[in-house]
Amino acid sequence: MDMLLLYYVLLALWVPLLWPALRLRGWQRGAVLVAVLAGALATANEVWQTVGAVNAIRLDIFVFIMVLGLLYTAAMAVLWLARWRLASLSLGVVLALTGGAIGYRWVQVQEEIAQVTAKLDERDALIFRAKFRDRATYDAYFGSVAGAGSSYPVGHWQAPDGAWFRRLIVNGNGQAWLFYRCGKTECAYGPTDRPLERAAGATGFEWRGLLRPVAGELLAVRIVRQDDDRVSVETREQAVAFTRAPPPLDPAPVPDTVAFLGSYAAASCIGKHAAVRQLWLWRQGERLFAVGVFQTLLAGQRALFVTPSAMGEGRRDGEAWVFDWKREGEPWTASVRIEADSVSLRLTPFRLDAVTASLAPGTIFQDETIALAPRSTAEDWKRWFGTVWVGHSFSGAVPACP
Repeated sequence: MDMLLLYYVLLALWVPLLWPALRLRGWQRGAVLVAVLAGALATANEVWQTVGAVNAIRLDIFVFIMVLGLLYTAAMAVLWLARWRLASLSLGVVLALTGGAIGYRWVQVQEEIAQVTAKLDERDALIFRAKFRDRATYDAYFGSVAGAGSSYPVGHWQAPDGAWFRRLIVNGNGQAWLFYRCGKTECAYGPTDRPLERAAGATGFEWRGLLRPVAGELLAVRIVRQDDDRVSVETREQAVAFTRAPPPLDPAPVPDTVAFLGSYAAASCIGKHAAVRQLWLWRQGERLFAVGVFQTLLAGQRALFVTPSAMGEGRRDGEAWVFDWKREGEPWTASVRIEADSVSLRLTPFRLDAVTASLAPGTIFQDETIALAPRSTAEDWKRWFGTVWVGHSFSGAVPACP
């Protein structure tokens, strides 16, 4: 049973307590009235949360469950002492069943949270390792890290063990990545659209800039180069020294057997909206794998929280591949045919008519998890998209319509 429904049952228990609260006298009446007033207050709060300003995180539910559970138990004891035995037993049975169900559901919730947390930890670990899987991936992701002639502290910098920030990477264009401890792995603040700004520091060269987190506010950083092999990074809460070190590249990367065919995209106008169609394709022999975006979005605007579809592996149907997957629990189908310089797409959403589109090489949306997708084996590819897209979405600029 859903936790919220059980909470509603607990809320309703103050109503039958009104009758004994009116009939009892003295301290017994006062004790039952306390439980009645607490139940009424919790009910009023729930009504307000439903029709008024809703809080995304309902910590108040757990507070009321504990308080009401104690007060109703006390009211049950008072009824027993007042010789309202049947009312006391009835209240006790309802409390026992409801409390037991809430406790059981709470254990289930904790197990689900632990599973999601483990999945997110695996996701972070996969993304971190992917950035350093080999030299080619490292150079493609971080850009040029050759320091000769650059006006930035270019390179890979390592912090001492125990520091909150673990590594700093700066490329020749002034883009910086600052890695921090994240579970058993490392996550990173990434570059914004503006490179680091250089200024003359008191003890050497100094750069300032803003770094972008996965979610939340931008991080202001100050980087000071002490000498060719040492830099320090200061933020609003941390100051960490770094030394130049080689990146942790995989010494024995798995050879690629899956080829990335590229990204293909098109957008068609529907009034003030644009129907965006984009495919990313990988191929291994006669097997084709795909990821897609199929959404109608406001044209000429930056779209947030765009949900991609991991279409998986297609089945061969003549010259085309057919993909079947579920989006928000609903079945979708797409037929993909690769032409000389384009991709022909026939898309059949759930309970909607099929639409066709010709996609040209190019991108509308870009995403690091797609760019870092493994090309070693099909199994690695499937594991990647089965893990890194837990609650994942991305943003991008939607083409304008005339």
